[in-house]
Amino acid sequence: MKKSFLSFFSLFMLCAMAAADDAEAVRRYEDGYDLYGKGDYYHAAKKFEEVEIEADSPLIRSNALRAQAGAWRMSGMIYREFQALEKLMTLYPEFADVAILATREYEIAESYVDGEREPAFWHLRWIPWLDTGDKGLEIFTQALAHAPFAEWAPKARMRRAWLLDQDGQKVESVEELRIVVRDYPHDSIHKYAMLSLANGLFDLAERGDGDGAHLREAHQVLRDFQKQYPDATENGWVRRRLLSYKDAQAKRLYEMAQYYRKEGRTDAAERYLAKVLIDYPDSESAPDSEEALAELDKSYVPDAFLPDAGSRLPRIHTYQIPGEASGILLNPGENGNHYMLMVPDLHLHPEDGKGEK
Repeated sequence: MKKSFLSFFSLFMLCAMAAADDAEAVRRYEDGYDLYGKGDYYHAAKKFEEVEIEADSPLIRSNALRAQAGAWRMSGMIYREFQALEKLMTLYPEFADVAILATREYEIAESYVDGEREPAFWHLRWIPWLDTGDKGLEIFTQALAHAPFAEWAPKARMRRAWLLDQDGQKVESVEELRIVVRDYPHDSIHKYAMLSLANGLFDLAERGDGDGAHLREAHQVLRDFQKQYPDATENGWVRRRLLSYKDAQAKRLYEMAQYYRKEGRTDAAERYLAKVLIDYPDSESAPDSEEALAELDKSYVPDAFLPDAGSRLPRIHTYQIPGEASGILLNPGENGNHYMLMVPDLHLHPEDGKGEK
């Protein structure tokens, strides 16, 4: 009987303490609300942080996090706003509208792309270069984790791919672009993702592509682009990239032939050289391959005319800048004249009364 009474008393005291903590949290919440109304957003956010720590009720904590996010946003502390939103969605999803909050995270990430930064110290916020750095990659990643198929998701993935590329994470950037190409085929950003993916694959191939997998994938992506977007203005670039693909593949085969030639395995070298001429006759390595094959195989008769390799450079149109109209026909001493004064062009000065009107 005594033990059951003690258990009941302990439970009662815990409930009373919880109620007291929530009452104190509500009082602090009111203090934060007053500070927010006065425009002191920074200290209001700090007060809401205290509410989150002290409250026992999940509802009060979730409201404190929501209020924190609003106060941090008004004070320009955008990364702390993001952290509050993350806590709200992670710890209290039953009180969070994930679609709306994830969209706000995306907007914060976009503001980082636009150059906005959070001050490193609130009291030194007037120093523009003293900030916490670019958090865009982290925020794009979290926003996409919450809403991978939101309306803004394709653009967010493109942003994330670009940031990964800038950070030197080439493989991860290419994988992100693959997701865009695969999952958002009807989005307006799809064609740009295809071009970026092909470009990224070419970059990876230049770093090392033993079996040519990256080059083959890039080639397929570009061919698919031509089929899906035959009228796109980017097709000139695509054609040049396809020529680059031929050059890269032919160069790889030519270098393998040279290796086998040095090793004395002339049969293997001849096969690789012949493959260059059969598969990539318009590549930059074709003339060298033909010359090397003629040296190795005396029975080989070189082709009289290899196909034109085509230009690898973009066509640039130049236009002459029109001359600026001048109100002076002749200057003193110009072209050997003996005029003492400048001769005006009266056609440009009809207000003189002597020119054309």
